[in-house]
Amino acid sequence: MKEIVLAFAAMALISVGASFALHEVGFSSAEQTSGNAVRLD
Repeated sequence: MKEIVLAFAAMALISVGASFALHEVGFSSAEQTSGNAVRLD
């Protein structure tokens, strides 16, 4: 049971860390699908 909880915690930590890292690098969907002429509200 302890291994399952540890695996879920590791999965959550990796996914949150990857989300922040990809946002900082510029791989968010808003940055990839819009150009300079597109205004995002």
